[in-house]
Amino acid sequence: MNKQMSALINTDTVMFEYDVHDMNRAVQWYQDIFGFDVVYGPTHCHTEFALPLNGARLALSLADETIRIQMGSRVFLTTNDVQAVEAYLKKKGARTKSIENTDNVVLILWVEDSEGNYLAIEQWLNRRGP
Repeated sequence: MNKQMSALINTDTVMFEYDVHDMNRAVQWYQDIFGFDVVYGPTHCHTEFALPLNGARLALSLADETIRIQMGSRVFLTTNDVQAVEAYLKKKGARTKSIENTDNVVLILWVEDSEGNYLAIEQWLNRRGP
């Protein structure tokens, strides 16, 4: 980021957002499955959770029923043991896709939330670059 933009953008917080149709169900899912702490809300239309990185948040925003939910955003959380995470999530009743090995660089476990959004849990095997 250049100096001008860096001066304008807060660097202590980053937020990822998913649209949901049922706020109560979605909030309950993130609390039950991941145990995320609510840091704002819940309100009928917006809730924010703290993610396991200082300054990182996951926001849920209520989508109008006439508006198509945006499914493009994804959150990636990292782990040192993706198989243990998968076992834990399955015990909690979460829907997961099989662990994907991406060119022996990273293992990715996709987790579907109650609204059809996907989170990724990744374990880096042979990370190249910064």
